[in-house]
Amino acid sequence: MQITIEIPDKLNAKLQEKWGNLSEKLLINLLLEAYQNQLISTAELGELLNLSSRLEVHEFLKNAGIYLNYDQEELEKDLDILEQLKHQ
Repeated sequence: MQITIEIPDKLNAKLQEKWGNLSEKLLINLLLEAYQNQLISTAELGELLNLSSRLEVHEFLKNAGIYLNYDQEELEKDLDILEQLKHQ
C-alpha cells in the first residue's frame, strides 16, 4: 500500500534538513507506534525494519526510548531456552 502526504515546500525543506529521508522517518515512526499499541510483535518489527536479530530490535527500541513489550508467553519461551541450554 502506498500513501501520499502533501507537505508544504517550506516545511518539507526543514523536515528533510533535520531528518533526511521523510518516507523512512514516517515509516519508522508508524512502526514504533504500532509496536507500542501492540499491533505488531517484536519479531514483526524486526522483520519490517530488516533487523537481523532480536538483540538488534531490542537495541533499536532502546535507542528510540521505547520499552520492550515482554509478555508471559515470551518469558516462558526464554525460560524454556535457558532450561535447554542448562542440559547441554
